[in-house]
Amino acid sequence: MKKSYILSAILALFMLKAFAQPATAPTAPPTRNASNVISIYGGAYSNLTGTNFNPNWGQTGFATASEITVGTEKIRKYPNLNYQGIEFTASNLTALDSLHLDIWTPDCTKLDVYIIVPGGGPNSERSVTATLNLSGWNSVNIKLSDYTAAGLSSLNNIYQFKFVSNTPASGTTIYLDNIYFFSNANLPTITGFTMPAKKVGDAPFTITDPSSNSTGAFTYSSSDTTIAKVSGKTVTIFNAGTAVITAMQAASGPYVSGSATSNLVVGYDLPSASQNPTAPQSTVKSLLSTVYTNNAIDNNTWRASWCNATADTAMIPNALTIRYTNLVFSGTEFAGTNSIDATTMQYFNIDLWTPNNSTPVKVKLVDFGADNAYGGGDDKTSIEYVLSPAPIRGSWNHYSIPLTSFTGLDTKAHLSQLLFIGNSTIILLENVYFSTTVTILPVNLSEFKAVKNGNSAVLTWKTLSELNNKGFGVERSADGISFNQIQFVNGNGSTTAASQYSTTDNSPLNGTNYYRLRQVDNDGKQTYSATVSVNFSTSNTVGFSFYPNPVKTKIVVTLQSISSTNASISLINADGKTVRTIVLNNQNANSNVQFDVENIARGNYFLVLKDGATMKTSKVLVN
Repeated sequence: MKKSYILSAILALFMLKAFAQPATAPTAPPTRNASNVISIYGGAYSNLTGTNFNPNWGQTGFATASEITVGTEKIRKYPNLNYQGIEFTASNLTALDSLHLDIWTPDCTKLDVYIIVPGGGPNSERSVTATLNLSGWNSVNIKLSDYTAAGLSSLNNIYQFKFVSNTPASGTTIYLDNIYFFSNANLPTITGFTMPAKKVGDAPFTITDPSSNSTGAFTYSSSDTTIAKVSGKTVTIFNAGTAVITAMQAASGPYVSGSATSNLVVGYDLPSASQNPTAPQSTVKSLLSTVYTNNAIDNNTWRASWCNATADTAMIPNALTIRYTNLVFSGTEFAGTNSIDATTMQYFNIDLWTPNNSTPVKVKLVDFGADNAYGGGDDKTSIEYVLSPAPIRGSWNHYSIPLTSFTGLDTKAHLSQLLFIGNSTIILLENVYFSTTVTILPVNLSEFKAVKNGNSAVLTWKTLSELNNKGFGVERSADGISFNQIQFVNGNGSTTAASQYSTTDNSPLNGTNYYRLRQVDNDGKQTYSATVSVNFSTSNTVGFSFYPNPVKTKIVVTLQSISSTNASISLINADGKTVRTIVLNNQNANSNVQFDVENIARGNYFLVLKDGATMKTSKVLVN
């Protein structure tokens, strides 16, 4: 009989725990400004949509979370807790300062509450331990600074919770309500902040201030100045991609500072087709071309299963073009019977176009060996080659790379994989093939210069060879973005001899004039040169112009008036470090000086001219 009483008591305790739940709802949260709250769950505020309250993270011994109703309030129940989480829309919490949860439990005295950002790694999640009473609802407020102090990488992309039973370690039950992030400060309500869709080449535009219940002044910034830069309220577009534009409002009256963001999406127009190669079919083994018969590739796709970028066929008339978007690494395979024996080939050729890349792109060739499989025989000699010079944005870039440049590629008899490696960039590929001879472009432009001669700009350029060259449209721009043709210079048709060209702009614009060449074939195909510039400012202030831009080896700087006996012009990198300086005096006025950049790192730099108290700065790309 005594054993029966004991069993009955154990059963009663088990039943009490199994069916224990709150009899009342927690205290309702206070009324808050909508801009001060991001709510995940609860009836007091507007909740984020699309939240997953039962993500499957491989935990064991966990019953599915459910929802119960207490009075008129819905509450989340998490029974038999080992750990569980919540996935919600990624949220920027940098303007908020606290996390609130209402927790009821019959048996968990300590609960670890994690917040998580994407990416994994040691700093992507951190926890704070909440100590709980078992006698009723626990109103828990956690400072978000406790998470960052513990090592959380950021608060600008929080997208998950994880709840872990700490004491005891498993088998507990918790009830959750009113899960929200909030700010104790009085944030302004900022609405109507949007960015228009733009394209590379669009003129600068002015930001319209958003609406706000605060009178604080707005300032603006860009998350990626290689895509778009903000000066005051003026946005200047440089490259394709997405930049986050932030509107920061200063504190005013009862309101603290606040912010709003909007994505500026910059698109681009596809180019016309690249120039057709002229090497005979018998000297070529092609992968991608409308001119040659192409070697078969695995699964008929230029995006292998291990690729990270998206890949599609760019719709360019009369061309076969592959486009990689958000490229970090991507490519194709042509193993097995599709592998290429390139032992008699001498060059690897690519035509590449990019609207937004400003760093070198790498090419990697892989030879699987005789077995044509991973992990066996003499396979996987694989070498990366950095395309040099770095591709010029907005122009087709042709590379004819000696296979000897792939140093360490011990065998080329079973080439089976081709990879392209970038920096989250967009590239278009055309005319990808191996050849026995170096590929000569139909028009091989080797030089383009612009210099000031009195009130005129003298433009000179040189070609090493030409094939079916109709001529050159000479285009001018006031901002380096929007160009108009001012002249057309006839080409020499077809010639293997070097040719010199020259023309004069007798009516340059006041200020900096940007020039480029639009080379046109007889069949209408066209390509663009790099851009050069000349300054024709009518003011008496210190100034300079330079060419070329982008630059490979030397920058030629044309100085105007120099008033100081101790002036200087410096080349400064993006980190603010001076890498070259030339000391000037007034005898250098109206003359040229040169900077050698061949041995400095590729990237964006600033030319800074100092003349007494006056300073002028201009951006230059070294590639």
